[in-house]
Amino acid sequence: MLRSLPSRLIASYAFLIFVCLTVVVIVLGISMLQRAAYARLRAAVIPTTFFVRSLHQRGFSPQEIVQRLEEQAQAQGLDVLLISRQGEVLAATDDSWRGQRVPLRKITVSREQNIVEGRLVSPQGSRLYFVARPLTTLTAGQEQQGEATPAAVALVTPLWQGIRLVVGDLLFSLAVASLVAAIVSLISAILIARSISRPLQRISAATEEIARGNYDLTLNIASPSEVRRLAQSFNSMARQVKASRQAQRDFVSNVSHELKTPLTSIQGYSQAILDGTARGDEAVRRAVGIIHDEAGRMRRLVEELLDLARIESGQIVMAQEPVDLGRVLQDCVEKMTLRAQESDVALALNAPALPSVIGDGDRLAQVVTNLLDNALKHTPAGGRVTVGAEEVREVQALQAIDPSLVSAVALPAVVVTVSDTGCGIPPDELPRIFERFYQVDKSRAKGKSGVGLGLAIAQEIVAAHGGQITVQSVVGVGSKFIIALPLKGREGRERQAER
Repeated sequence: MLRSLPSRLIASYAFLIFVCLTVVVIVLGISMLQRAAYARLRAAVIPTTFFVRSLHQRGFSPQEIVQRLEEQAQAQGLDVLLISRQGEVLAATDDSWRGQRVPLRKITVSREQNIVEGRLVSPQGSRLYFVARPLTTLTAGQEQQGEATPAAVALVTPLWQGIRLVVGDLLFSLAVASLVAAIVSLISAILIARSISRPLQRISAATEEIARGNYDLTLNIASPSEVRRLAQSFNSMARQVKASRQAQRDFVSNVSHELKTPLTSIQGYSQAILDGTARGDEAVRRAVGIIHDEAGRMRRLVEELLDLARIESGQIVMAQEPVDLGRVLQDCVEKMTLRAQESDVALALNAPALPSVIGDGDRLAQVVTNLLDNALKHTPAGGRVTVGAEEVREVQALQAIDPSLVSAVALPAVVVTVSDTGCGIPPDELPRIFERFYQVDKSRAKGKSGVGLGLAIAQEIVAAHGGQITVQSVVGVGSKFIIALPLKGREGRERQAER
């Protein structure tokens, strides 16, 4: 019971409606009952006043008048008081009032229907409603009688009695109004609950479809706004799950492909050695050399995969210490100088004095070395590879280098570029250049290519430093890889974002 969202919403709405109606009925009911009690007393005091006046003009004494009114007063559940000008009770249907003084406000006997109403405390100490009306027509002789002459007629009734007198009339109206309000409110609650639960039920059904492997679902929910945002988040999640699943399939396929070639070579040449196909020392040496090279290739692949996995999962914690980036760049260029000379490629460093950045010097050197390795692979003889670096403190300067860096990197920052005059990267391949195992056409590279993990690892390392790596390339002109690193490192960038 009440396990579904619609039933809980309806139950909560019903409870709130009940509480609100109860409060409204109590507050308004008391106010209306009091007003109605006064209204009934006012309605009764007018004919009573005329009757008292008539009897008084005929010479009846105050005591005789109230005796005539006792039966009527008892039937109406009230008491009749005859009050003098000085506020003294001359006679009453309840003898306990006789001789008491009633603190009535000033009564003007010359104004018709000048009614005074309020609350009194009886001689027994109970609280009463009262309504008083003056007797406006007195004879001259009666006016001279002073205190013995009644000047006003007052009707009094206990609070509970006044309410009881009118509750019968109002109770039915209040009950009908409450019932109608409850029905309308409950219908509204059901409609509201359905408007909320139906989109959620659609999202729940879509989630089950995702669990079954259907990742092409798109939810279009118009309202309410909170559920619409939830649907948008679901759509985003579905796209990410689809991309993740595709990446996993690509990962398995790529790893299988990358391992298949060296395993085939290892298996083939080892079999040649075992069955004697590779005869002679030279053939055996060549087969063993190929087995060794392919095993080394597999080892590098596994190491890069493990390295990438550890970086993505946060198992490798980047050092947060001052790094002389200029020195790192110089060391990387020096290590690649001999290789550049062998390839007849000019390698140059153009980096003025740079401030220190906060990060891991070894990992940053790994990134630069990877970019230089790719640049030398794809630059033909006679070409040029240039490493540049500069400090950037203005948004305009960063935008001039690459507009996509403006929202991705906190300033001040150091921007490192690795440019080559190689074959370039086709525009349709640029968006995928940092994907795992993705390789530009191997026919463009000189010599053996890698396995396509170097740039993916470089991107993760740069991201771990709070930076961003991008690429610009023109086919036939060359490529430029851009690394932007905030001087304060990733932690400083996160603190700045929090502020």
